[in-house]
Amino acid sequence: MLDPLVSQLITLAFCLLFLTAGHHKLNDRLRFQGILAAYQLLPAVLVPLFSFAIPLLELSLGLGWIFAAQQSWVAIATALLLYLYGAGMAINLMRGRTYIDCGCGFSSRNAQRESNGTQQLSVWLVARNAVLAMLALLTLTGTSARSLVALDYFSLVASLVLMLFLYAGFHQLLVNNNTIASWRKPLVAKTGARHD
Repeated sequence: MLDPLVSQLITLAFCLLFLTAGHHKLNDRLRFQGILAAYQLLPAVLVPLFSFAIPLLELSLGLGWIFAAQQSWVAIATALLLYLYGAGMAINLMRGRTYIDCGCGFSSRNAQRESNGTQQLSVWLVARNAVLAMLALLTLTGTSARSLVALDYFSLVASLVLMLFLYAGFHQLLVNNNTIASWRKPLVAKTGARHD
């Protein structure tokens, strides 16, 4: 069984993650529609419908983590959605289509300018989704009966802030990796041209 502090941390983290992701996708729906189409996993006629349905599902899950009477279905739905996202990424990685935007939560404006607006697919993103899905399923083990004390609430806020920084840092490292890789491509092309 999970300690209630850990359970609350996972709950709040997923709430923030899905509310933020759903909001970003709805706010820039045309761009998300383009990202969804680039995956080439849906018939073109269904892309507009899914570009609206996916953000609504994410917003529902975000609210569900806080307000659902039965949190177990929210955890299962979260894990399934994350595994589905991971599978979509993995399929495109196997197709060699690493250049498309993952659509994971639109990068910062500065990062978009530097990397043409794309957070490219990578094995790390698939692994990240698998870890997040396992965290969601971990909540199904139940919570111990220990009551939270004042220090726990301080630890909860501090841990949540730390998790947000770690998640943002991970995202930024991937953006930086994409940017550095794009710098190297012209250099490799020039070097190759000299040897020919």
